[in-house]
Amino acid sequence: MTLLTGQDETDLPGGRSRSGAAWGLNALGIVIVAFWFVRNGLQLEHPAWVWVVGAVALAAWALREFGRTSRVLVVAGVVMIAAGAVTVVPTDSLMIVPVIVGVVLLGANPRLPIWVSAVAALAAIVVIAVSATIEHVSVQFVLGTSGGLLLGVLIGFSRRQFRVADERAREAEREQQRAELLADRSRAARDIHDVLAHSLGGLVLQLDAVEALLEAGRVEDAAQRAGEARALAADGLAEARRAVHALRDADDADASAPAAEPTTSTDATGPAAAIRSSRPTTDHEAGLTGLLDAHRSFGGMVVTQGDTTLSALDAAHRAAVVQVVREALSNARRHAPGRAVSLSVIRDGAAVDVVVANPLAGGGSGLLGMRERFDELASGATVEAERSDDEFVVAMHLPTADADAPADPQERRS
Repeated sequence: MTLLTGQDETDLPGGRSRSGAAWGLNALGIVIVAFWFVRNGLQLEHPAWVWVVGAVALAAWALREFGRTSRVLVVAGVVMIAAGAVTVVPTDSLMIVPVIVGVVLLGANPRLPIWVSAVAALAAIVVIAVSATIEHVSVQFVLGTSGGLLLGVLIGFSRRQFRVADERAREAEREQQRAELLADRSRAARDIHDVLAHSLGGLVLQLDAVEALLEAGRVEDAAQRAGEARALAADGLAEARRAVHALRDADDADASAPAAEPTTSTDATGPAAAIRSSRPTTDHEAGLTGLLDAHRSFGGMVVTQGDTTLSALDAAHRAAVVQVVREALSNARRHAPGRAVSLSVIRDGAAVDVVVANPLAGGGSGLLGMRERFDELASGATVEAERSDDEFVVAMHLPTADADAPADPQERRS
């Protein structure tokens, strides 16, 4: 009789399957009640109608075990209550068991109004009381069976609350999974935006340089620039594939990168190496150095102050800064080529301030991506972007990896 104590989930369509133990205990309950029903019936010589109605109650109990739809379960519960209540007195309260099971079944079904089981129990008490009056059974008998039915109502209500809470928990879990999926898509969109903005912007500058060098007859320099443009395009394609693959399967995201690594004949320490070091990856130990070198290789100018390796920040905060600075440099190359960008890294106690100023108009998806990256850090780090005179300033404020570590600023100008 696990409906009184077990976790039965077949009452709800789409519910979880019950364990074999729950099925076994319910079957054992049916067998025990049926055995004593037959044995007592033979000893007390029940009339035919008691045999028939009692068998109907037991059959409804068995049907409840195989029912898969809410309608079948409700019908089985009603039959158990009605047929069982009629035979409670003739069977000396034995058939109160299927009645209680039916009351619990109706009470535990969230699809039914909460008062249904209480009304069904009250109707069963009335039937039992009438039968007891006809058979001249004591009031104590009626009170005892009424107490059992009241217990069934309480158990049904408790199981209903459990199911409602369980369904809410599963709905919350589904919402969380949906939110995580949307967050993954947002991150992939930001990564693709960064890749396209950085790679395509630099590629345009490289091709412009190639065209100018060819017009000047400097074929060797033009060929070198063309090689750098090819490396930049190949790296951008590899990172775009990485971002798309991460959206499909985060576990295999890194595995797709090595196959797409470009090979060039450019020297490992030359401009092409700077281009490769500036792409979006999960390794940002070099800080902003690769980005700055790549920006200069594209013909850009940048004035730096402070520790551009970002050694005071942990990997997550360093990665966020690299992505934001990459966006700022790409925008500067795209909208204000030839104009200097200033970058300052200032250590202030337990925090680091990174400020990038460039002659750039605000707006675009890049600014939204900057704020989203910092929000994901959940560490109190902030990023602000606003126009100041003829410059667009991006200011970042981040906690250090070790608040007690001494500041070690470096200053470098180029």
